[in-house]
Amino acid sequence: MNKAAVHVSAVVLTALLSTAVMANSAIHRDYEVMHAPAMLAKKAPQAVLTEITRTDTRTIAVGDYGLIIFRDAAQSAWQQAEVPTSIFFTGIDFADADHGWAVGHHGVIVATIDGGKTWQLQLDGFQYVEQQKAHFSQLVAALEEQLENFDGSEDEEEELLFALDDASFQLENAELALTEGPTKPFLDVHAVSNDDVYVVGAYGSMLRSQDGGKHWDILDERIENPDGYHLNTVISDDHYLYVAGEAGQVFRSADAGESWELLDSPYNGSFFASYVDKQQQLWLVGLRGNIFVSTDQGDSFERIRLEDNVNINAVVDAPQGGVYLVGNAGVIGWVDANRNVMQMTHPSAAALSGVMTDADGRLLAVGQRGVIEIDDFQRAVHEQE
Repeated sequence: MNKAAVHVSAVVLTALLSTAVMANSAIHRDYEVMHAPAMLAKKAPQAVLTEITRTDTRTIAVGDYGLIIFRDAAQSAWQQAEVPTSIFFTGIDFADADHGWAVGHHGVIVATIDGGKTWQLQLDGFQYVEQQKAHFSQLVAALEEQLENFDGSEDEEEELLFALDDASFQLENAELALTEGPTKPFLDVHAVSNDDVYVVGAYGSMLRSQDGGKHWDILDERIENPDGYHLNTVISDDHYLYVAGEAGQVFRSADAGESWELLDSPYNGSFFASYVDKQQQLWLVGLRGNIFVSTDQGDSFERIRLEDNVNINAVVDAPQGGVYLVGNAGVIGWVDANRNVMQMTHPSAAALSGVMTDADGRLLAVGQRGVIEIDDFQRAVHEQE
């Protein structure tokens, strides 16, 4: 190569490096929301809220712009928590009165150890994609080594080749995300205990922590999800973990997420939420008013119908027995212990994405209009008739 060619190559390389640095800076500017503390909002309880939960001492809800609000059992006023991020939160869960986790867009996980008053960042999107890259790099290397030394049947070899293709695809996606920025939102979190926490999200994302969020393990390849469908919800009963999501997929694990079986789904559309009630019944709800309940841990399901076929987004135990459900267009339903259905539509017609009952039995729903409170559900239904 002559000197002129070397000079041209150096100029091109310098330009490419400059472009890469500028692009990387732009990426980090685009994702500053991950580390920008949530701003104080005077009307936080009326803002967009996505999920609500309750501990023995407090009710807590999460929403847009990093909003987390809480209310003590003995108080009527909501307070806004100190939150180190401004991302859109999608899920929240507590292991006890003090320890909780919230997840959301851009691969963010935050945790609290004081019952939701203050929160700390445990994982951001860039850390997540770095972890994905390392995980799938190791997996690709391990699968390639297995294939080099393989001495089994053709079917077993096909399975290994398929697993290698999938792992390589996941690795490419992680490398791309390091260039373009983290885009995978987490969609739900479930705390089995102070140590064992599970997170699911878009494109088949699944994480597990066994030390309260100090470290996170990637479990994406543990489930049979070759099309990368979104995993929208995770819940557990006394024996199993359950994950459900797009295309009616329902998975069950008996060994803390090490392995999963794909269950026969009662529906081929999306499930948006799952719930295990006081009777250890598994509820799955989702698109177009589809509601299913299982009394045998997912082996079979019974279908429940509301009057309106709107998306159902959340389920919780009702104090008078059965469960409450909420969905789009302000729809609120009560399915009693005998599977009788009572339904009302909130006057706001707001989309409702979360539901909980307060310590005094009031129904609390959250959604696009913030917190909605109903003191007496049955009376509210009769008043609409």
